[in-house]
Amino acid sequence: MVELWDSNLAPGENFKQLSNENLLSKSSRSRLDDLLRRIIKPRFVDPGPHVIPALKGFLGDHKAFREACYYESSRADDLLASYAEEPLWSYWIEGRLGVGVEDVLTWLGRLADQGKAPLWSENVRIKTARGLLSALRDFGVLEGPAKSHRKEIATPSMSPRGFAYVAWREHEQGASSRALATSAVWHRWLLDDALIDDLFVQATRLGLMRVSKAGSAVRIDWLVDSLAEVTGAAA
Repeated sequence: MVELWDSNLAPGENFKQLSNENLLSKSSRSRLDDLLRRIIKPRFVDPGPHVIPALKGFLGDHKAFREACYYESSRADDLLASYAEEPLWSYWIEGRLGVGVEDVLTWLGRLADQGKAPLWSENVRIKTARGLLSALRDFGVLEGPAKSHRKEIATPSMSPRGFAYVAWREHEQGASSRALATSAVWHRWLLDDALIDDLFVQATRLGLMRVSKAGSAVRIDWLVDSLAEVTGAAA
């Protein structure tokens, strides 16, 4: 989709072209239109016209591209973000090596009891649990066979360019320097403080920012003016 997107056309025209010519090779027109409307639009179009052109700068960097897509997907999907930031992060801190469908079902049940999630049927809850684990596997946070009900937690890591993408997106949405340095968004990649600090150092080496710390005070000065400049760094 990112490769085919024409930045000279309005989003509606791009969707029309993708749909009429079935450029994403879906089995039916209804499935394609559902994909465009319910998945692609909230993740990559609604945030602004700068997102897809910026992602083009990552097409040659699979890891950074996947990290940027994970950010946009979890930003648009509260359930995915919450699961990664809360129970999965806690499992990792506790030293657990994997997670299964039953773990997710327990969490979904707790959310329902608290009124934070719908009272889904058992089939819907199982489908949702499997979908969450599959998404986290696809985005590299978990590992394991596609059909397995259990996934292993991958070694936490993030590329400097992917990290900078997420940092800029949070910055442009109003996150302060302190908030950015301590944001729960990094828990989606299971990053601890040491890894986050190292990634800030690597981002400074790319010439994207300056970071100053004194005790708990943090100051981040950006040396770029756009998301496109971030994705173009060290390309």
